[in-house]
Amino acid sequence: MSKQFAEDPSSAESQIPSVSGIKSELAPDEAFSVDNGLESENDNPYSKNLQSDSIIWSLYLEEAEKEDKELAKSLQVGVDQLLIFAGLFGAILTAFLIESRKDLQVDPLQEILQTLQQRLTATTSPPFKVSKSSLIVNYLWFSSLALTLISALCAVLAREWLTKYIPASPASHSSDACERLLRFIRAEQWRLEAIVTGIPVFIQLALFLFFPGLVLFTWHSSVGLGVVILVLTTFAVALYVLGTIFPLLSPACPIETTISR
Repeated sequence: MSKQFAEDPSSAESQIPSVSGIKSELAPDEAFSVDNGLESENDNPYSKNLQSDSIIWSLYLEEAEKEDKELAKSLQVGVDQLLIFAGLFGAILTAFLIESRKDLQVDPLQEILQTLQQRLTATTSPPFKVSKSSLIVNYLWFSSLALTLISALCAVLAREWLTKYIPASPASHSSDACERLLRFIRAEQWRLEAIVTGIPVFIQLALFLFFPGLVLFTWHSSVGLGVVILVLTTFAVALYVLGTIFPLLSPACPIETTISR
């Protein structure tokens, strides 16, 4: 634009190039960018989706809520089943502990009889001594009870985590979508699903501690009964081991355990 404008304002306005003149001098792609720059935001068909109350956020939250509820429901079913099993197993284990704990202390009636016998015969009886089998059985069963209570506590906590993962009220704004995305990212970072699905390992360890103690407890009373319990226990352990190994060898295997997941 080497041409100088006149000092007269009216003549100067006539010398200002028009938009159509600029477009004719520009390349086609440059002219297209000029047209886009002159368009208003209302002419953009996607500008309405940028609003905080746009329908796209409610659609996203609706689909995300379905996915979150499906995940939480599947995990809550496992947690509820674990709580029921832990309660039943804890009650059974407590009944066995009541009987096995008697072997750790002197029977009051037996102690009275021994005292009377000592006075009548003027002899001394050997002091009470706990057998090694009784100690091992109580060690195993009390450890099993502790693991059962730990698994029940973890299941209660996991249920609270899953309850907080799903919002109670429906959402439809962009801020709600951001909060849902943050919950999802934090759950992935802290491995919420892996932690909840790993809780049954405690109750499984409790079972593996209970079975050897049951074998020793019954073996002390009856060798035949102890052999039967040993065979059944070996069969159950073999099934668990195979269910853990098969998915690692063949991913198509439908049988799996908590460890093989």
